[in-house]
Amino acid sequence: MTIKENPSCSFNKECRYPNIDKESFCDEMSSVIGDVRIGKGVYVAPFVSLRADEGTPLIIGDETNLQDGVIVHALEHTSVEIGKKTSIAHGAVIHGPTKIGDNSFVGFRAVVHSSEIGKECFIGHGAIVIGVKIGDKKLVPHGAVITDQEKADKLPNSTSDLFKFNEGVLSVNSEFARGYRL
Repeated sequence: MTIKENPSCSFNKECRYPNIDKESFCDEMSSVIGDVRIGKGVYVAPFVSLRADEGTPLIIGDETNLQDGVIVHALEHTSVEIGKKTSIAHGAVIHGPTKIGDNSFVGFRAVVHSSEIGKECFIGHGAIVIGVKIGDKKLVPHGAVITDQEKADKLPNSTSDLFKFNEGVLSVNSEFARGYRL
């Protein structure tokens, strides 16, 4: 596992070490660099890359899970904030400046960049969300490309079934955070 401070660079001179809550778990095959703030009960799966070496900080809320192969990074002078009880599924890329609200789900290989995602949203598998603000409880369908605010404003509401799906994902990954820590 790589857990280390970021290098001093012309655009980010201050070296900072990650802050990982003792009740969270970061897999030995993950990489956590720089001003990354990981809350309580977070599960960081194998091959996750959390790099706060350019944009900083990266904030991961309590009981969130970052599944295999997730990348979280940010542009210079920007940050990423992922809320509590949020699932970022396998292979997703979250690139700042970005905020993702509590109790949201970002699907397999989805890309979220330069956007603000509300609470209880469901971003489908393979979706691309760039440069928009998405309100609370919205659904971005699988494979959708949302790159202008007009499209974002027309998104349908998420469903209770999708919310329950995320609750199940959260439950499993919460057990991983506890179980792998032992």
